[in-house]
Amino acid sequence: MQTTALFDLDVVAPAKAAPQRRAPLALGELPVSSVPAAYDRGHLYSPRTVSAEHVDHRPGDVFGPLPMPAYGPKAWRAWWDEASTATADYLGLMAGDEITIQHVGSTGPGTVLSTCRFGAVVRYALPPVEWRDEEHAEMYVTARNQFGHWYR
Repeated sequence: MQTTALFDLDVVAPAKAAPQRRAPLALGELPVSSVPAAYDRGHLYSPRTVSAEHVDHRPGDVFGPLPMPAYGPKAWRAWWDEASTATADYLGLMAGDEITIQHVGSTGPGTVLSTCRFGAVVRYALPPVEWRDEEHAEMYVTARNQFGHWYR
């Protein structure tokens, strides 16, 4: 009779639950967010300190409005370090969300990779061409238009 030791058993990984798709924020609704949120002519965005005092906005739960970018390499770097601080969300967007991106002449799907005070990094598919090996590109989105599409 042969006995089976614990390390002789096959390891079976537990099945992962499918991620729950979140419903997109309704148009015209200010999101509960880490950063301030405002609307202007149907466009959702996070106001900067210069404009925040002049527009009706919902304050951020964690961060206040970003200052305007500074001029000069060192000053801009200090501003970017503050602007690229990771956040739990950006205007309601969270990592893993599927969104629609407004390109110059079209719209297309994208997936949110990460969020910061400045915006959300989104990955989207590139059309296949012979001269390029990349299948995807990434971009920041910082606002949503009146049709629900995100753009920079």
